[in-house]
Amino acid sequence: MVANFVGEEVDLELFREPAEDGAANAPGPKLLAVAGAKGGVGKSLLTANLGVYLATIGRRVVVVDADHGGATLHAFFGVAHPSGIPTYHPPAPTFIRAADDDDGFFDLVDDEDVDDEAGTDPEIEVEPPTGPVQLPLPNLRLLHAGIDEPPRGSRRRERRGRLAERLRALDADFVVIDLGAGTPRSLLDLWLDADLKVFVTLPEPTAIEGTYRFMRAAYARSLKRRAEPGDERRRVVQELRALGNSPPPLDLLGALGENEDDPLLPKATEAAAEFELPLVVNQTRLRADLELGDWIATATRRRLGVRVDYLGYIDADDTVWNTLRTGRPLLVESPGTKASRNIEKIARRLLALDAGKRRAASLPQVPLNSHHDLLEVDRGATDEEIRRAYKRARELFSPGSLACYGLFDSDGLGRLRARLEEAHDVLLDPARRRPYELSVFPIVADVDPDEGEDLTDEGPMPPAPVITPETDFTGGLLRAVRESQGIRIKDVSAHTKIGMTFLQAIEQDDFGTLPAQVYVRGFVTELAKYLKLDPEHVSRTYVRRFRRWVEEQGA
Repeated sequence: MVANFVGEEVDLELFREPAEDGAANAPGPKLLAVAGAKGGVGKSLLTANLGVYLATIGRRVVVVDADHGGATLHAFFGVAHPSGIPTYHPPAPTFIRAADDDDGFFDLVDDEDVDDEAGTDPEIEVEPPTGPVQLPLPNLRLLHAGIDEPPRGSRRRERRGRLAERLRALDADFVVIDLGAGTPRSLLDLWLDADLKVFVTLPEPTAIEGTYRFMRAAYARSLKRRAEPGDERRRVVQELRALGNSPPPLDLLGALGENEDDPLLPKATEAAAEFELPLVVNQTRLRADLELGDWIATATRRRLGVRVDYLGYIDADDTVWNTLRTGRPLLVESPGTKASRNIEKIARRLLALDAGKRRAASLPQVPLNSHHDLLEVDRGATDEEIRRAYKRARELFSPGSLACYGLFDSDGLGRLRARLEEAHDVLLDPARRRPYELSVFPIVADVDPDEGEDLTDEGPMPPAPVITPETDFTGGLLRAVRESQGIRIKDVSAHTKIGMTFLQAIEQDDFGTLPAQVYVRGFVTELAKYLKLDPEHVSRTYVRRFRRWVEEQGA
């Protein structure tokens, strides 16, 4: 027997996050599409519990089961399938009676001759509801889209291609859609049309390969939709077929880039630049599983040339299995477990994306395909930073790396590892690094003070600020020290080889513009040395504030 919570009074205040003003008056619901690499990766689990989370913070939510391979979302709420098996009517017992003739034989009485004492007719079926069904949790409803099987009384399944328009008309703030797995055209269209997206994978080779296959198919579909009907769309199909129907975007861009005047090149480049895959790794058990999302993001950028946003992971937890058996959502039954907290973090990050708060990319601003880009280090990286970056890249692009499964063939991976060796050797050799950097980095012209650059004004220098062993260094304090010494910011950039953009971001405490912590530490250390400050103290106090900001953004 599978228990449910139908009819129970569920009043949750798990998260205590009030709804934003005007959210209920938004023009139509936000569509949040959840897809997965294959069956069983946890799409329905995440869909159900994202719906629960949004409902508990005051949003009006409809969760939609649009899985064509078998809709099972209802099981996570302990309710019946709206178009499931009809009600069972046990056959009535067969009675016998004495015949009226003299032979004394008995005649069997047919079932149809027996009155239905219950007053029901087995042939009459009650049509299942076609709209969303209210669940016991306030603000939460379930809609079975009828994609996997026709609704009772109908001969045809619903078409997923027409589902988006129907969902946009629902009276809700959020519509969370379980799309299922695979790469059908209708699934890709609904994914691309959604306002928010989540893709679920597992730390398994088959799931990783399915993730990359979905990326390539989604990019190809996005490009087809951008093309004008007619000759341009036929040209897109022709180019895609020539490279295997769903080629890596970088391969297509390389083929089109042979002719700089190719009219398809701008659209293909735009499609790659705007493509993104918000990723969740489910059932993580090892430390390497927790880092898998970041590794996939790096490998994807290197081979496919598109963006992956790692939203987080969900720990493997037996509580998930148990809550499914009891027919209660995880966030209702066990809100304090590791998996529940993981899902809450993912939901908050999705809400942050919905509010336009995107986490700043931690990639260094260096020329594409340079040695620095390959190792993901900045021009001013120290030898120790280069060694750490090289070690990470070697491990990521090793022959047995899970993140590379289905993304590189053995020959391509070998050539990439040879490039890593070359980048490592060049950047650690001062005699080779200097001329290489001069050849790949553009020469920055002197900055004109009239153009509004931050330069020290002419006139008497301001007094030096008071600095003690307990001083916490901020960007404003570093700027005050620089100006008290009469040093222009472009002189700092020329001496330290740190870009002007990063120096200005450091002085303005613009942490969103700065790269990863390891690079910020190196920048601040070099800046402190140039200003004749204690580099260890300056970097420790400044990076501590930077790290606190990063943690707040992650929360």
